[in-house]
Amino acid sequence: MNRKLEALIDRVPTWPQEAQDEAVRALAEIEVAYVGPGRPLTPEEEAKLADLRETINRSIERGGSYTDEEVAAYIERVHARAEQKGR
Repeated sequence: MNRKLEALIDRVPTWPQEAQDEAVRALAEIEVAYVGPGRPLTPEEEAKLADLRETINRSIERGGSYTDEEVAAYIERVHARAEQKGR
């Protein structure tokens, strides 16, 4: 953590409750945008998700199903292909 951020966070307990609540909301939004599950997907992640959705939809249309292991193996194959292509 950089020093300016650390110093600022150290002072937060001295702030009024309303300001602390606002800090929580702001930091939570930053976390989601940069590191949390709600962050925007990269083009590679979008492609993987589209491939997975397509595979699942084909399975549903055929009346079949995939095990968790089969889905995990498929995701690994797509990921490995993307890495080979330098994505």
